[in-house]
Amino acid sequence: MKIQPVIMSGGAGTRLWPLSRRARPKQFLNLVTDFSLFQETVRRFSGDGDFLAPLVIAGRDHAQLVSEQLAAIGVAPADIILEPCPRNTAAVAAVAATWCKVEQPGAQILLSPADHHIEDAAGFKNVIAMGTKAAASGRIVTFGIKPVSAHTGYGYIQAAQELSPGVFDVAAFREKPDAATAQSYLENGGYFWNAGIFLFSPDAMLSAMQQHAKEIAVCAVRALEKSARQGPARLLDETEFAKTPGNSIDYAIMEKTDRAAMVAPVDVGWSDIGGWNETSSAAASDGHMLIGCKDLILHSDGPVIGAVGVDNLIIVATGDAVLVARRDNAQDVRALAEELKRRGREDLL
Repeated sequence: MKIQPVIMSGGAGTRLWPLSRRARPKQFLNLVTDFSLFQETVRRFSGDGDFLAPLVIAGRDHAQLVSEQLAAIGVAPADIILEPCPRNTAAVAAVAATWCKVEQPGAQILLSPADHHIEDAAGFKNVIAMGTKAAASGRIVTFGIKPVSAHTGYGYIQAAQELSPGVFDVAAFREKPDAATAQSYLENGGYFWNAGIFLFSPDAMLSAMQQHAKEIAVCAVRALEKSARQGPARLLDETEFAKTPGNSIDYAIMEKTDRAAMVAPVDVGWSDIGGWNETSSAAASDGHMLIGCKDLILHSDGPVIGAVGVDNLIIVATGDAVLVARRDNAQDVRALAEELKRRGREDLL
């Protein structure tokens, strides 16, 4: 079974401000390794006979970044499709399924965000292989990450009956819970973090779209049909894509279909890098000066950071902005981006 990786690269990454900006959002930054999260994702699905050349779906403003970062790791994409405006992941799934049905008939689609980190790439390939039989039977397969804490920043998936070893029917999708509810999920078992990664045949996704999200499918497919080449990329038709209702795969499809399945538990060192606490920290050897400090997350795109006698902080320095926050408040950084927007400081976004 050939698998068509489709890399979704439309995220904004506001919780990683001030390093993550509209012009260069978090997926294009080196936050964990010497490669960007986008490059890590592409590399994860390259160099293996089961994976076809990746299809990248990204925002129109990031066409050059995508091309440059692919060239830097020596990967030639199957295609690059550019969104003229963001319409969330359901529209991306419709475009990907339509493209794949024509360009790679018979292949299954692995739809993956570009901004996740997975420590055990080989282990994740094994997990994907576990889901291919269910996907071939018409299931839309998602991956349930083994929870290691009562995390309130992730959605959860509840497992139902086991369909085959490690593959389950889905009982329910749960919204991001409060702390008490997340703790109950952890204690009760049978609940897994929702990674937002999907495996399916094009026909299964398009059929589910026709049943549950027909308007999204119609508009997105028309936008692809009317797309135009822009150098190495293809730009979706702006008029048609702008008509597409914005919705996620989870809301539009997965919570409604009776064809959802889940591979679980997935234990591969997964993180969506949803805040500064999930990144690697710069060391004092990078020129930063730390005296009597502990539990710091440091990042800088140039300025030297000096800190004395502080702990449990995130300190990020760029040429035009500095972030200082308690690590406990890492998820609240996006509020600064919202405040900048309110003040009209587009130059800092």
